Amino acid sequence: MTVSRAGIVSLALLAAALVLGLVALGFVLAFGSSDTDSWEERWAELGVEEAEFVFLGDVTEGEQEMIRRELKVAQVVYAEHFGAVTSDFRVYVSTDLEGLNEHIGEHGGGELEFACGGTAPRGAVFLALDECEAEDHGWILAHEYFHMLQWEARGPGRNRLEEPGPGNTWLGWIVEGSAVYAHTRFSEALEGGILGSRREGTRVVWSVLGQAFPKYFSEVSGTPEESTWVYRLGFLAVDWLVDRTGPPAILKFFRLGAHGAAFETAFGLSVASFHDAFERHRQEVAPPFAWIVAGTVVGPDGMPVEGIEVHITVRIEGRPWSAGKTETDSQGEFESSAPGSAYTLGFFVLCLGDDGTPEWIHAGHWGGDGFVGDADGSYDDEEDRAEPFADGERDRVGVVIELPETRESLIAKGCKD
Repeated sequence: MTVSRAGIVSLALLAAALVLGLVALGFVLAFGSSDTDSWEERWAELGVEEAEFVFLGDVTEGEQEMIRRELKVAQVVYAEHFGAVTSDFRVYVSTDLEGLNEHIGEHGGGELEFACGGTAPRGAVFLALDECEAEDHGWILAHEYFHMLQWEARGPGRNRLEEPGPGNTWLGWIVEGSAVYAHTRFSEALEGGILGSRREGTRVVWSVLGQAFPKYFSEVSGTPEESTWVYRLGFLAVDWLVDRTGPPAILKFFRLGAHGAAFETAFGLSVASFHDAFERHRQEVAPPFAWIVAGTVVGPDGMPVEGIEVHITVRIEGRPWSAGKTETDSQGEFESSAPGSAYTLGFFVLCLGDDGTPEWIHAGHWGGDGFVGDADGSYDDEEDRAEPFADGERDRVGVVIELPETRESLIAKGCKD
């Protein structure tokens, strides 16, 4: 029940950032004067009190006002889509993660690890702003607010949101998957076009994984892909269910007990039938990639470069999504499954700062118009980069890609002391 802003401090986090970047979209732009009045009016019609806020650390008055408004927007959007609203909780907002964790413990929650993130034990939302950009506040708060609606739906005597279903089928993915679906609805209400883009982008992630949706989530617990399954593929599963029954069915599932029998009542099919139907859906919309990209990475001296992370990236509505990654071997060679077209390859070098923190130097992108080098070694989604391949669906093998600099010069230029 936690969510964080993914920073590009490692390639694993880079992949997460490519996937999650779609939702961090500058929500502050939605609060111009006329829009603010409109959302305030719609919120007033809900007839609820304002939630109690506790601001800790250096949270400016402007940030405080924006965060209050963002919660009101989420309350309006969720009331309209899910048929529920609550203000019966407290929101803690802090620029001091350590101090915030003390309050989380008071509410029986686990420690929040992310300096820009949120968590939501029963009765309270916690939002850490240490490393947050202004545009991150809204979707994180909206995500955690939906957990408040889940808690309320379960009732005072039920202190768990996850329950095993028939045959010990674990349904905990609905907890986070529905919260991602909800905060995507929040961003959709402010920006438009985001729900479809997220759906399409997450299907790319599913094609990379190339596996059926797990019947037993204990099988993926502790794996590097666990959060991908629970949050991102959980979103796709909830989106598919909502398409059958409508958004209010989500909270109906929680009100009925959040177990297998509740699943069938709320969504109109058994858990087993869902898995069968959802697998057929995967084969239609997210089959494993049938194409290969392979080649050799060399430096300006023509020598092979080992240990280069090669990321496959597709762009949907202008936003990057990770379509897989691989690494060059001792001969500078790499190979990966890939989409047939409409992708580029990004190249990254790892270095470690003096404190051991991993840092990734971005060498550039290779695509349909060749290699476009990065000017400063820092990945920036807004920078110009190579055009995606547009010459039809096919394998791309035997390619030789020359980096504009040696590995050593990239590290010297981009790795911070």
